[in-house]
Amino acid sequence: MSARKVDDHVELTEDEARAGETGKGLRYVLVAGVVLVVIGFAAVAMGGFG
Repeated sequence: MSARKVDDHVELTEDEARAGETGKGLRYVLVAGVVLVVIGFAAVAMGGFG
């Protein structure tokens, strides 16, 4: 850990501040979610559910 005290606060690196790494598959989950939401809105707009 490379945290250091500077004056009245502590400075951390980016990884230490996030407390870990984001997974490699995270972007694919986010993209899939956005695509499914867009498809859902399109289906509702076209009257597909009612």
